[in-house]
Amino acid sequence: MFKPTIKKSKKTLWTTKNVLTLTDCYKIGHKTQYVPKISEVYSYMQARSNKIFDHSVFFGLQYYLKKYLCKPITKEDVDEFFEVRNQILGPPTEEEKYKMYMLANLGYWPLKIKSVPEGSVIPNKNVLMTITNTHPDFYWCVGYVETLLLQLWYPITVATSSFTYRKLLDKYYKKTVNDSLQDQAFKIHDFGTRGDSSMQSSELSGMAHLLSLKGSDTIPAYLAAVNYYNYDCENKEILMSSVPASEHSVMCSFGREGELDAFRHMLKLYPNGFVSIVSDTYNIYNVVTNFARILKDDIMQRDGTVIFRPDSGVPENIICGDDTADPNSPEGKGCIRLLDEVFGSTINSKGFKVLNKVALIYGDGMYFVRYKNVLERLTQMGYSVENLAIGVGGILRFHSRDTLGFAIKATQITVNGEEKGIMKDPITDSKKRSHIGRLRLDCIESSNTLENRFITTDNVTREEEKGGYLRTVFEDGNLLCDDSIKNIRDRVEYYLKEY
Repeated sequence: MFKPTIKKSKKTLWTTKNVLTLTDCYKIGHKTQYVPKISEVYSYMQARSNKIFDHSVFFGLQYYLKKYLCKPITKEDVDEFFEVRNQILGPPTEEEKYKMYMLANLGYWPLKIKSVPEGSVIPNKNVLMTITNTHPDFYWCVGYVETLLLQLWYPITVATSSFTYRKLLDKYYKKTVNDSLQDQAFKIHDFGTRGDSSMQSSELSGMAHLLSLKGSDTIPAYLAAVNYYNYDCENKEILMSSVPASEHSVMCSFGREGELDAFRHMLKLYPNGFVSIVSDTYNIYNVVTNFARILKDDIMQRDGTVIFRPDSGVPENIICGDDTADPNSPEGKGCIRLLDEVFGSTINSKGFKVLNKVALIYGDGMYFVRYKNVLERLTQMGYSVENLAIGVGGILRFHSRDTLGFAIKATQITVNGEEKGIMKDPITDSKKRSHIGRLRLDCIESSNTLENRFITTDNVTREEEKGGYLRTVFEDGNLLCDDSIKNIRDRVEYYLKEY
C-alpha cells in the first residue's frame, strides 16, 4: 500500500471551496476503472427505506448547485486537487492528469441533473433525481459528484421530520382549536443550531424546518434562504419568527433568592407581546403556583402572552400531570392545570379551554411519540393544544443517511454507442436492489392518496424519459430553475392540506 511522504505545503490553509476535493478518495480512480469505450453514465437518487417515514420532502438541491456545481472549474482548482490527491494517493497516471485538466479546459461540470420540484412530498422508493453526463469524455463526472449530492439526505430528512410533526399538530388543531386561528406554524420552534454538526448544517436543517413551520431561532437558516432560495426580505409573508426569551444563566444571575426578581425584570423589559421565561431553574411548581399568583396582576394587564418554559423532567408529566402522584399535588396536576387555576381560561368554539394571558413551551426531549402523547392528553383533559408550543433541536437532526435509506446508483450506461441498463441486486439484501435503465416519474393528479400519487417506471426510452414529473434543473454548469423558498413552502402546504 502506498505510504505518502507528507511535505509542507506552500499554502498555510487548504481551501474547502474547491469542489474537486469534495469527494471520496475512491471516486478519484473510477474515471479509469469503467468498462472501455464507455461514453455515458446515468444515475438516480432514491430514498429506499420506509422503516421510519414512508415519504420524503425533497429539498436542498438548489443550495448545493448554487454553492458548488455552478462555480467555474479552473486550472488552479485542478492544480490544488493534485496537491491534495498526491499526498493521499501518490502520483497520478498520465491518463488521470489528462482527464482532469480536460475538465478545467471545459470550465464547467458537463452534467444534466433532473429532479422533482423542491417541496414535493414523494413516497419512498421512487426516483427523486437523475444525473447524466452531457459530453462523452466526461462519463466519470456523474459518479464523481455523487459524494457531494448524496448529502441531500440531510435537508430532505429534516424537512420530512418537520413535515411529520406539522401533520400531527394539524390533526389536533382541527380537533381542538377555532377554525379562524391558524397559528400552528409557530407552535413547533427550531432550537437546533447549537445541536447541529456545523453552521452549514444548521443552514440546511434550519431551512428544511421552515418549509412546514415558521417558529425558529436558527439565524443561519434565514441568511441561507436569502442567499440560495431568493427570499425577499421585504416580503410581507413571514419566513421565520421568534420571541424574546430568557435562559438559565439569565435567571441564575439573580441568584436563587432573586428568582422572582428575574421574572419581574423580564416583565418590565417586555411589557407587550410574547415573552418566554425559563421557569425550571429551581422549582417549576413554585413558579407556576406562588410566583404566578404574585405576578398575576402584572401579567393580566399586559398586552400579550407570557410563556412559561419548563425544560426538565418527563414532558408528559410536567405539562399534563403525573398519574402516579397525588392528584391534588402540583406534580399530579401538571403545569397546564396549575396555570389554569391562577389565570383562568375561556372555552373556544370547539369546547376546549384556552388559558388567559399565559401559555407553555417545552423545549427538551420532545420526540415525536412523546409529543403525540402530550397532545392527546391535553385533548383528553379538555385543553386546546394552542396552549402549548414545543422547542425541537437535536430531535429533528438525530438522523443518518440510513433513516430514509438514501442512495445514488447507476442504472444506464452507453458503451461503444450501445445503451445498456444496469442494476445492483445483492442476493444478501433485496432492499438494496436498484431500478434499471432510464427512469420516468409520473404524477397521478387524480389520486386521493399520497401512496399512489407517483409511479416510477424503469427502462424507458430516451424520448420517454424527457417527460414526467422530473424537471431539468442544471445543465452544463448552468442553473435552469432558480426557485424561491416561498414557492417551495407553498408546495409543502399543498401536501399538508391534501394528504
